[in-house]
Amino acid sequence: MTGCEDVLSAGGVATATPVFTSITAGDLRALDRGESVLVALDGEYPVVFEFDGRRGALDFGRIEIATPEGVRRPLQVWLDAFASAQGIGFAALTSGRFRLANDVAAASLGIATGKPAAGCEAVDLVEIDGVVAVLFVTDAGC
Repeated sequence: MTGCEDVLSAGGVATATPVFTSITAGDLRALDRGESVLVALDGEYPVVFEFDGRRGALDFGRIEIATPEGVRRPLQVWLDAFASAQGIGFAALTSGRFRLANDVAAASLGIATGKPAAGCEAVDLVEIDGVVAVLFVTDAGC
């Protein structure tokens, strides 16, 4: 696990560099028949999964999620409920970019939150089932 060696102690509280994993359509196509990916957000260590469907639609049927609240289900089912609750189109998730994490600070690492500067991407942070979702509203970059 990348980043595990960066665990520090500050004021009696353990802090750590989160484990960051990117998942693309190519990663999912490379899986063998019957294989799937588990997005494990049920641990105590901060983890971030960034999904990037900009170069090919993501097949959420090949992914399962384990939320911090102990819910384990197909990611497609979880995202469908999430998209409905947030009033966003499910299709935008399959061909866009977003993050799921088990920690707010880890989820927003490396991105500016609040009002974006000129030329930067706008993001929405949403929490559901203990999962922090970062939705990249625009993807202009900085």
